[in-house]
Amino acid sequence: MKNKNMRNKRVILLLLPSLIGISIFFVIPFLGSFKYAFTENAFNENFVWFKNFEELLSNTYFLLSVRNTCIFMFVATPVTLALSCVIAIALWKWGKKIPFVRSAFFLPIVLPSVTIVLLWNAYFASVPPFTSLLLIFLWKYAGLDIMLILTALCSVDHNMLDAARIDGAGGVRLFLQIVLPNIVPTLFFSLILTITNTFKIFRESFLLYGEYPNESVYMLQNYLHNHFTKLNYQNISTAALLFFFAIYIVVAIMLRMERKWSDSL
Repeated sequence: MKNKNMRNKRVILLLLPSLIGISIFFVIPFLGSFKYAFTENAFNENFVWFKNFEELLSNTYFLLSVRNTCIFMFVATPVTLALSCVIAIALWKWGKKIPFVRSAFFLPIVLPSVTIVLLWNAYFASVPPFTSLLLIFLWKYAGLDIMLILTALCSVDHNMLDAARIDGAGGVRLFLQIVLPNIVPTLFFSLILTITNTFKIFRESFLLYGEYPNESVYMLQNYLHNHFTKLNYQNISTAALLFFFAIYIVVAIMLRMERKWSDSL
């Protein structure tokens, strides 16, 4: 019992620096955003209830940024996951013959955004803005999903696959009854990760098109950045809170779906 208590104390001491860092850089600012969302401005902290939310939801540029962000997310996410699944399965079946190909797919995610933008402007400057961001997103972030799905595929028990083949199972049946149940958790994790990554396209968008880009690629982060430069913390905090709770609800629903789907397979 004494040894167990000592071990617990050591674990707490090891985690303490991380907990302090998370508190300083995430928890405290997040709680501070609540205050700004319900006060008049940074200099006048009068409590205004839901006035900031009403003004935000009637703001034309905010609604435009939300619409574009949602469109980009709903287009980029399924395309990225579908492409990643196809490439991961191909690498699982034939990639062992060319080992360096696997690491090549992960390379774009470690490239600086400036490098990506310079390459894009050099060869694809005439591509429409929305298509440009979509292709850059696929090129940069699909590699991570490919590696995750490929890792899950490699963990599938080959003895089960061989036994099923002996029993006469075809390729489709093997995938649906053996492979798919094993990779469902990874697919849902990749789905959540891809949705999160769609909010990270701001750097490339900003470097390509500046603070006020074409209307088709004016994203939520463009809106937040523009209001941050104006020190409009109330607007930023209100928008951030709305999207935080929206994403939290979406992720919670997906995790629940993942559990139900895993249990049914």
